[in-house]
Amino acid sequence: MFLLTLAMGVCGLGLGFSYPLYSLVLERQGADDFVIGLSGAMTGFGLLLSNLVVPALLQRFGPLPVLAGGFAGAAACLALSPYSDAESHWYLLRLMLGCCMNIAFVVTEVWLNTVSAEAQRGRIIGFFTAVMAAGFAIGPLLILLVGDEGALPFLLCAGLVLLGALTVLPLGRGADGDTGGGARSTSAGAFDGLTLWAVIGFFRLAPLLAALVLVYSLFDGTALVILPIYFLESGFTAEQSSAGLACLLIGMVLLQMPIGWLLDRFPRRRVICGCTLVSALCCLALPAALGTVWLLGALLLLLGGLAVGLYTGAITLLGEGYAGASLVAGTTCLAVVYGLGSALGPLASGAALDRFGPDAVPGLLAGLFFLTALASLRRARPAAQPL
Repeated sequence: MFLLTLAMGVCGLGLGFSYPLYSLVLERQGADDFVIGLSGAMTGFGLLLSNLVVPALLQRFGPLPVLAGGFAGAAACLALSPYSDAESHWYLLRLMLGCCMNIAFVVTEVWLNTVSAEAQRGRIIGFFTAVMAAGFAIGPLLILLVGDEGALPFLLCAGLVLLGALTVLPLGRGADGDTGGGARSTSAGAFDGLTLWAVIGFFRLAPLLAALVLVYSLFDGTALVILPIYFLESGFTAEQSSAGLACLLIGMVLLQMPIGWLLDRFPRRRVICGCTLVSALCCLALPAALGTVWLLGALLLLLGGLAVGLYTGAITLLGEGYAGASLVAGTTCLAVVYGLGSALGPLASGAALDRFGPDAVPGLLAGLFFLTALASLRRARPAAQPL
């Protein structure tokens, strides 16, 4: 468990570094908001499209070789970026980056939900999400240290992601305990029988879980790609924009364990509804807080933590209601939804920013959060039998 969670932290660190890095470089080169959003959306499309081949890859090679290969491929995409044309080659490189990174999400989430005890599921998923978010939070801070010019930032990011591949290698040697052979056997057995049709069929079984992950991924893609540009167009410097994004991501880290505790102590759907409503209010208040540094920082911390609560809650509900093949299909299905949201978020928010100005972005997110809060209050459908 520790090695897989650590690998996801490294994965989050690389992605948290790369998303704003690409956006800031494109902004400096004079790209408009829609082009920046489209470029960022390619990673989301990669997350989405990779799920078409994930079942076959896992059946052919097993989870751990595919996981390590995904990290290595992502590192290669990042390393090639500074030597490629941003207006053409970056679209393909960011598409492949999303494809490679999606492997890590599917494998680790299935395994964690498989071994988690029900009474502690919320806290375990909360800890996993917090570690991943910690990587995302540290990423933008590294831009403050190394800047966003030249090849060094991209090569550093590639090296960080490559560490993820090195982290999971001991799992393949069948080490004792949960950090070794247990992880390998649990993960490999869980993926037996996974098919693309089982993944597609899960959409109708758990529409609320899909909606929660979709809205979170829309927010996540918007925050990582468009938020730095939103701050720039509101009068902030590049360093201040990175610091603002870091505040949002730090909130994702700090609040996941408390949210996990709440999910284990209180009705989970009500906890999720509360996170969603407060997130909507934070988005509405964001434009008014731009002129007050301490208020903006506090608002971003709260928004980041509660918005990720949708994801933490969805994965917890998935493990609560499903097992076996259904759990695997559900995890892969939610990865498809996450990829779709990660692609559509930058596109929609980039277009809104370009057409209606900066304040349209938090307004769009607030509306999505309010609609999701209403959906989470509807009566739950009984859990289905394994596919």
